[in-house]
Amino acid sequence: MKEVGHRAIVDAALDLEKTERTPVNNFSNIVTATSAGMTLDDVRRNPKASAECSLRYAKISKSDFVKPVIDSQTVFLDVGEDVKMSSNSYGMIKTPLVQTPEQIDDLALYDPFAAEECPQFTECYVHNLEELARSIDEDYHICGFSWGPVSMAGYLCGADNLLMDMMLNPDLAKKMISKTSRFSADIQRKCIEAGATVMWMSDPTASEDMISPDYFREFDAGPIRDVVKRVKTEGKIPIFLHMCGQTLHTMEQLPDIGIQCFSCDSAVDLSAAKSAVGGRMALMGNISPTQTLYEGTPEQVTEEAYRCIDEAGYNGGFILSSGCEVPGRTADANVAAMGKAGIEYWSDSNSERRAENMRKQE
Repeated sequence: MKEVGHRAIVDAALDLEKTERTPVNNFSNIVTATSAGMTLDDVRRNPKASAECSLRYAKISKSDFVKPVIDSQTVFLDVGEDVKMSSNSYGMIKTPLVQTPEQIDDLALYDPFAAEECPQFTECYVHNLEELARSIDEDYHICGFSWGPVSMAGYLCGADNLLMDMMLNPDLAKKMISKTSRFSADIQRKCIEAGATVMWMSDPTASEDMISPDYFREFDAGPIRDVVKRVKTEGKIPIFLHMCGQTLHTMEQLPDIGIQCFSCDSAVDLSAAKSAVGGRMALMGNISPTQTLYEGTPEQVTEEAYRCIDEAGYNGGFILSSGCEVPGRTADANVAAMGKAGIEYWSDSNSERRAENMRKQE
Protein backbone atom coordinates (compact mmCIF):
# COMPACT_ATOMS: atom_id res chain seq x y z
CA MET A 1 0.00 0.00 0.00
CA LYS A 2 1.48 3.35 -0.95
CA GLU A 3 1.98 6.02 1.67
CA VAL A 4 -0.74 8.67 1.70
CA GLY A 5 -0.11 11.96 3.52
CA HIS A 6 -1.99 12.85 6.66
CA ARG A 7 -3.83 15.84 5.24
CA ALA A 8 -4.61 14.15 1.94
CA ILE A 9 -6.20 11.13 3.60
CA VAL A 10 -8.28 13.33 5.92
CA ASP A 11 -9.37 15.66 3.14
CA ALA A 12 -10.47 12.68 1.05
CA ALA A 13 -12.58 11.40 3.96
CA LEU A 14 -14.14 14.85 4.33
CA ASP A 15 -15.02 14.68 0.63
CA LEU A 16 -16.75 11.34 1.40
CA GLU A 17 -14.27 9.40 -0.71
CA LYS A 18 -13.14 5.86 -0.03
CA THR A 19 -9.46 5.81 0.89
CA GLU A 20 -6.64 3.28 1.11
CA ARG A 21 -6.70 3.40 4.89
CA THR A 22 -8.99 4.90 7.50
CA PRO A 23 -7.71 8.23 8.84
CA VAL A 24 -7.34 8.52 12.61
CA ASN A 25 -7.81 11.36 15.08
CA ASN A 26 -6.32 10.61 18.50
CA PHE A 27 -8.82 12.94 20.35
CA SER A 28 -6.15 13.78 22.89
CA ASN A 29 -5.32 16.65 25.20
CA ILE A 30 -4.38 16.03 28.85
CA VAL A 31 -3.27 12.47 27.98
CA THR A 32 -0.73 14.02 25.61
CA ALA A 33 1.04 15.55 28.62
CA THR A 34 0.61 12.63 31.04
CA SER A 35 1.94 10.18 28.44
CA ALA A 36 5.15 12.24 28.43
CA GLY A 37 5.36 12.24 32.23
CA MET A 38 4.06 15.80 32.60
CA THR A 39 0.95 17.48 33.95
CA LEU A 40 -1.37 19.94 32.26
CA ASP A 41 0.16 22.63 34.47
CA ASP A 42 3.62 21.80 33.09
CA VAL A 43 2.54 22.61 29.54
CA ARG A 44 -0.38 25.02 29.97
CA ARG A 45 1.92 28.05 29.61
CA ASN A 46 4.89 26.33 28.00
CA PRO A 47 4.52 26.33 24.19
CA LYS A 48 7.71 24.36 23.58
CA ALA A 49 6.68 21.56 25.96
CA SER A 50 3.16 21.56 24.54
CA ALA A 51 4.45 21.19 20.97
CA GLU A 52 6.94 18.46 21.89
CA CYS A 53 4.29 16.46 23.76
CA SER A 54 1.75 16.87 20.96
CA LEU A 55 4.07 15.74 18.19
CA ARG A 56 5.33 12.83 20.27
CA TYR A 57 1.79 11.65 20.95
CA ALA A 58 0.67 12.04 17.35
CA LYS A 59 3.42 9.63 16.35
CA ILE A 60 2.65 7.14 19.14
CA SER A 61 -1.05 7.15 18.25
CA LYS A 62 -0.47 7.14 14.47
CA SER A 63 -2.82 10.10 14.24
CA ASP A 64 -3.40 12.19 11.14
CA PHE A 65 -4.08 15.19 13.39
CA VAL A 66 -2.03 17.00 16.00
CA LYS A 67 -3.36 19.33 18.70
CA PRO A 68 -1.59 21.65 21.11
CA VAL A 69 -2.13 20.84 24.76
CA ILE A 70 -4.51 23.53 26.01
CA ASP A 71 -6.79 24.13 28.95
CA SER A 72 -10.09 24.94 27.25
CA GLN A 73 -11.29 26.92 30.27
CA THR A 74 -8.52 29.51 30.05
CA VAL A 75 -10.62 31.16 27.34
CA PHE A 76 -12.83 32.52 30.14
CA LEU A 77 -10.10 34.04 32.31
CA ASP A 78 -9.81 37.26 30.32
CA VAL A 79 -13.54 38.01 30.53
CA GLY A 80 -13.24 38.05 34.32
CA GLU A 81 -14.85 34.70 35.07
CA ASP A 82 -13.96 33.04 38.37
CA VAL A 83 -12.02 29.98 37.21
CA LYS A 84 -10.23 27.67 39.65
CA MET A 85 -7.18 26.26 37.91
CA SER A 86 -5.98 22.71 38.60
CA SER A 87 -2.57 21.10 38.17
CA ASN A 88 -3.74 18.24 35.98
CA SER A 89 -7.35 18.90 35.07
CA TYR A 90 -9.30 21.62 33.33
CA GLY A 91 -10.13 24.83 35.10
CA MET A 92 -13.45 24.82 36.94
CA ILE A 93 -15.76 27.80 36.69
CA LYS A 94 -16.80 28.55 40.26
CA THR A 95 -19.38 31.27 39.69
CA PRO A 96 -21.04 32.17 36.36
CA LEU A 97 -20.14 35.65 35.20
CA VAL A 98 -23.64 36.53 33.97
CA GLN A 99 -26.35 36.18 36.60
CA THR A 100 -28.99 38.76 35.62
CA PRO A 101 -30.62 39.72 32.30
CA GLU A 102 -29.02 43.16 32.50
CA GLN A 103 -25.57 41.62 32.63
CA ILE A 104 -26.06 40.08 29.18
CA ASP A 105 -26.23 43.56 27.67
CA ASP A 106 -23.20 44.66 29.66
CA LEU A 107 -21.14 41.55 28.89
CA ALA A 108 -17.92 42.61 27.15
CA LEU A 109 -16.21 39.72 25.37
CA TYR A 110 -12.66 40.40 24.31
CA ASP A 111 -11.32 40.53 20.79
CA PRO A 112 -9.05 37.45 20.41
CA PHE A 113 -6.97 39.41 17.88
CA ALA A 114 -6.13 42.10 20.46
CA ALA A 115 -3.53 40.46 22.71
CA GLU A 116 -3.67 43.32 25.20
CA GLU A 117 -7.34 42.45 25.85
CA CYS A 118 -6.72 38.75 26.36
CA PRO A 119 -3.23 38.01 27.71
CA GLN A 120 -4.23 34.65 29.23
CA PHE A 121 -5.89 33.40 26.04
CA THR A 122 -2.90 34.57 24.05
CA GLU A 123 -0.42 32.85 26.36
CA CYS A 124 -2.28 29.55 26.80
CA TYR A 125 -4.00 29.15 23.43
CA VAL A 126 -2.35 31.25 20.76
CA HIS A 127 1.29 30.74 21.69
CA ASN A 128 0.83 26.97 22.03
CA LEU A 129 -0.73 26.81 18.57
CA GLU A 130 1.93 29.02 17.02
CA GLU A 131 4.77 26.95 18.45
CA LEU A 132 3.17 23.71 17.30
CA ALA A 133 2.76 25.10 13.77
CA ARG A 134 6.46 26.12 13.79
CA SER A 135 7.59 22.75 15.12
CA ILE A 136 5.51 20.42 12.96
CA ASP A 137 7.61 17.85 11.10
CA GLU A 138 4.91 15.96 9.19
CA ASP A 139 1.89 17.18 7.23
CA TYR A 140 -0.54 16.67 10.10
CA HIS A 141 -3.77 18.62 10.19
CA ILE A 142 -3.38 21.03 13.12
CA CYS A 143 -6.49 21.33 15.29
CA GLY A 144 -7.72 24.59 16.75
CA PHE A 145 -10.42 24.44 19.40
CA SER A 146 -13.44 26.43 20.52
CA TRP A 147 -16.56 25.78 22.50
CA GLY A 148 -19.76 25.93 20.46
CA PRO A 149 -22.33 28.71 20.99
CA VAL A 150 -24.67 26.97 23.45
CA SER A 151 -21.88 25.48 25.57
CA MET A 152 -20.01 28.79 25.58
CA ALA A 153 -23.17 30.54 26.75
CA GLY A 154 -23.68 27.89 29.43
CA TYR A 155 -20.21 28.46 30.82
CA LEU A 156 -20.80 32.20 31.04
CA CYS A 157 -24.29 32.26 32.54
CA GLY A 158 -24.62 28.76 33.98
CA ALA A 159 -25.92 25.83 31.95
CA ASP A 160 -28.93 25.32 34.21
CA ASN A 161 -29.88 28.97 33.87
CA LEU A 162 -29.51 28.86 30.11
CA LEU A 163 -31.65 25.74 29.75
CA MET A 164 -34.31 27.27 31.98
CA ASP A 165 -34.32 30.43 29.87
CA MET A 166 -34.78 28.34 26.72
CA MET A 167 -38.07 27.15 28.16
CA LEU A 168 -39.30 30.25 30.02
CA ASN A 169 -37.52 33.20 28.42
CA PRO A 170 -36.38 32.12 24.96
CA ASP A 171 -35.57 35.63 23.73
CA LEU A 172 -33.13 36.07 26.61
CA ALA A 173 -31.45 32.74 25.83
CA LYS A 174 -31.14 33.70 22.18
CA LYS A 175 -29.58 37.04 23.08
CA MET A 176 -26.93 35.27 25.16
CA ILE A 177 -26.21 32.64 22.51
CA SER A 178 -25.96 35.31 19.81
CA LYS A 179 -23.15 36.96 21.77
CA THR A 180 -21.27 33.73 22.26
CA SER A 181 -21.61 32.59 18.65
CA ARG A 182 -19.65 35.62 17.48
CA PHE A 183 -17.10 35.06 20.26
CA SER A 184 -16.73 31.40 19.28
CA ALA A 185 -16.19 32.37 15.64
CA ASP A 186 -13.57 34.98 16.53
CA ILE A 187 -11.66 32.49 18.69
CA GLN A 188 -11.67 30.03 15.80
CA ARG A 189 -10.49 32.70 13.37
CA LYS A 190 -7.60 33.53 15.70
CA CYS A 191 -6.72 29.83 15.97
CA ILE A 192 -6.52 29.68 12.18
CA GLU A 193 -4.26 32.74 12.08
CA ALA A 194 -2.04 31.00 14.67
CA GLY A 195 -1.67 27.91 12.47
CA ALA A 196 -4.75 25.68 12.79
CA THR A 197 -5.71 23.90 9.56
CA VAL A 198 -8.95 22.39 10.91
CA MET A 199 -11.31 23.72 13.55
CA TRP A 200 -12.67 21.55 16.33
CA MET A 201 -15.84 22.92 17.92
CA SER A 202 -17.33 21.18 20.93
CA ASP A 203 -20.94 21.85 21.95
CA PRO A 204 -21.88 19.17 24.49
CA THR A 205 -24.64 21.25 26.10
CA ALA A 206 -26.52 21.06 22.79
CA SER A 207 -26.68 17.25 22.69
CA GLU A 208 -29.98 15.36 22.89
CA ASP A 209 -29.13 14.46 26.48
CA MET A 210 -29.59 18.17 27.26
CA ILE A 211 -31.92 19.68 24.63
CA SER A 212 -34.25 18.21 22.02
CA PRO A 213 -33.51 18.34 18.28
CA ASP A 214 -36.30 20.93 18.00
CA TYR A 215 -34.59 23.11 20.60
CA PHE A 216 -31.32 22.66 18.75
CA ARG A 217 -33.01 23.89 15.60
CA GLU A 218 -34.42 26.91 17.42
CA PHE A 219 -31.44 27.92 19.57
CA ASP A 220 -28.21 26.52 18.11
CA ALA A 221 -28.51 25.70 14.42
CA GLY A 222 -28.56 29.36 13.35
CA PRO A 223 -25.70 30.42 15.63
CA ILE A 224 -23.54 27.51 14.43
CA ARG A 225 -24.32 28.46 10.83
CA ASP A 226 -23.16 31.99 11.67
CA VAL A 227 -19.94 30.62 13.20
CA VAL A 228 -19.24 28.56 10.09
CA LYS A 229 -19.91 31.53 7.80
CA ARG A 230 -17.54 33.80 9.74
CA VAL A 231 -14.82 31.17 10.02
CA LYS A 232 -14.98 30.37 6.31
CA THR A 233 -13.91 33.95 5.58
CA GLU A 234 -10.43 32.74 6.62
CA GLY A 235 -10.38 30.15 3.83
CA LYS A 236 -11.52 26.60 3.19
CA ILE A 237 -11.02 25.40 6.74
CA PRO A 238 -12.81 22.13 7.60
CA ILE A 239 -15.03 22.50 10.66
CA PHE A 240 -15.64 19.53 12.95
CA LEU A 241 -18.36 19.48 15.59
CA HIS A 242 -18.41 17.22 18.64
CA MET A 243 -21.30 16.61 21.01
CA CYS A 244 -21.37 14.20 23.90
CA GLY A 245 -24.18 11.73 24.45
CA GLN A 246 -26.99 10.85 22.08
CA THR A 247 -27.19 12.98 18.93
CA LEU A 248 -28.66 10.78 16.21
CA HIS A 249 -31.55 13.10 15.30
CA THR A 250 -29.76 16.38 15.95
CA MET A 251 -26.92 15.43 13.62
CA GLU A 252 -29.34 15.26 10.69
CA GLN A 253 -29.44 19.08 10.76
CA LEU A 254 -25.66 19.58 10.66
CA PRO A 255 -24.81 19.20 6.95
CA ASP A 256 -27.27 21.98 6.11
CA ILE A 257 -25.50 24.42 8.44
CA GLY A 258 -22.02 23.79 7.10
CA ILE A 259 -20.48 21.17 9.39
CA GLN A 260 -18.17 18.88 7.40
CA CYS A 261 -17.55 16.20 10.02
CA PHE A 262 -19.46 15.19 13.12
CA SER A 263 -17.65 13.53 16.02
CA CYS A 264 -19.96 10.90 17.52
CA ASP A 265 -19.94 9.95 21.17
CA SER A 266 -19.76 6.23 21.92
CA ALA A 267 -23.46 6.39 22.86
CA VAL A 268 -24.33 6.81 19.15
CA ASP A 269 -25.13 3.84 16.91
CA LEU A 270 -22.64 4.40 14.08
CA SER A 271 -24.61 2.28 11.62
CA ALA A 272 -27.70 4.43 12.18
CA ALA A 273 -25.60 7.61 11.94
CA LYS A 274 -24.10 6.43 8.66
CA SER A 275 -27.56 5.75 7.28
CA ALA A 276 -28.84 9.13 8.44
CA VAL A 277 -26.08 11.48 7.29
CA GLY A 278 -23.27 9.44 5.74
CA GLY A 279 -24.04 10.66 2.24
CA ARG A 280 -23.95 14.33 3.28
CA MET A 281 -21.28 14.65 5.96
CA ALA A 282 -18.24 12.75 7.21
CA LEU A 283 -18.44 11.00 10.57
CA MET A 284 -15.83 10.44 13.24
CA GLY A 285 -15.79 8.10 16.22
CA ASN A 286 -16.56 6.30 18.31
CA ILE A 287 -14.49 3.86 20.38
CA SER A 288 -15.50 3.98 24.04
CA PRO A 289 -12.95 6.21 25.77
CA THR A 290 -13.35 4.61 29.20
CA GLN A 291 -14.51 1.00 28.81
CA THR A 292 -12.25 0.25 25.86
CA LEU A 293 -9.40 2.73 25.50
CA TYR A 294 -8.77 3.27 29.22
CA GLU A 295 -9.86 -0.04 30.77
CA GLY A 296 -9.40 -2.41 27.85
CA THR A 297 -6.52 -4.18 26.15
CA PRO A 298 -4.93 -3.41 22.77
CA GLU A 299 -6.79 -6.41 21.34
CA GLN A 300 -10.13 -5.05 22.57
CA VAL A 301 -9.31 -1.63 21.13
CA THR A 302 -8.52 -3.21 17.78
CA GLU A 303 -11.76 -5.16 17.71
CA GLU A 304 -13.88 -2.12 18.59
CA ALA A 305 -12.01 -0.02 16.03
CA TYR A 306 -12.76 -2.64 13.37
CA ARG A 307 -16.41 -2.57 14.42
CA CYS A 308 -16.48 1.20 13.92
CA ILE A 309 -14.99 0.89 10.43
CA ASP A 310 -17.39 -1.95 9.61
CA GLU A 311 -20.33 0.29 10.51
CA ALA A 312 -19.29 3.67 9.15
CA GLY A 313 -16.05 3.44 7.20
CA TYR A 314 -16.58 0.63 4.72
CA ASN A 315 -17.17 3.07 1.84
CA GLY A 316 -15.32 6.17 3.01
CA GLY A 317 -16.36 9.40 4.65
CA PHE A 318 -15.13 8.25 8.06
CA ILE A 319 -12.38 9.10 10.55
CA LEU A 320 -11.60 6.62 13.32
CA SER A 321 -11.38 8.14 16.79
CA SER A 322 -12.40 7.89 20.40
CA GLY A 323 -16.02 8.74 21.20
CA CYS A 324 -14.84 11.56 23.47
CA GLU A 325 -11.53 12.77 24.87
CA VAL A 326 -9.06 9.99 25.65
CA PRO A 327 -8.72 9.73 29.47
CA GLY A 328 -5.55 11.17 30.92
CA ARG A 329 -3.85 7.92 31.96
CA THR A 330 -4.75 5.75 28.99
CA ALA A 331 -1.97 3.32 28.07
CA ASP A 332 0.08 4.26 25.03
CA ALA A 333 -0.34 0.71 23.72
CA ASN A 334 -4.12 1.14 23.59
CA VAL A 335 -4.11 4.41 21.69
CA ALA A 336 -1.45 2.98 19.36
CA ALA A 337 -3.80 0.05 18.68
CA MET A 338 -6.49 2.50 17.59
CA GLY A 339 -4.05 4.13 15.16
CA LYS A 340 -2.84 0.82 13.77
CA ALA A 341 -6.41 -0.38 13.23
CA GLY A 342 -7.01 2.35 10.65
CA ILE A 343 -4.24 0.78 8.54
CA GLU A 344 -4.50 -2.91 9.38
CA TYR A 345 -8.26 -3.17 8.82
CA TRP A 346 -7.48 -2.85 5.10
CA SER A 347 -4.73 -5.50 5.05
CA ASP A 348 -5.06 -8.77 3.16
CA SER A 349 -5.49 -10.65 6.44
CA ASN A 350 -8.86 -8.92 6.94
CA SER A 351 -10.21 -9.49 3.43
CA GLU A 352 -12.81 -12.03 4.57
CA ARG A 353 -14.11 -9.68 7.25
CA ARG A 354 -14.42 -6.85 4.74
CA ALA A 355 -16.18 -9.06 2.22
CA GLU A 356 -18.66 -10.25 4.83
CA ASN A 357 -19.30 -6.67 5.95
CA MET A 358 -19.95 -5.57 2.38
CA ARG A 359 -22.50 -8.36 1.97
CA LYS A 360 -24.28 -7.15 5.09
CA GLN A 361 -24.33 -3.57 3.82
CA GLU A 362 -25.87 -4.66 0.53
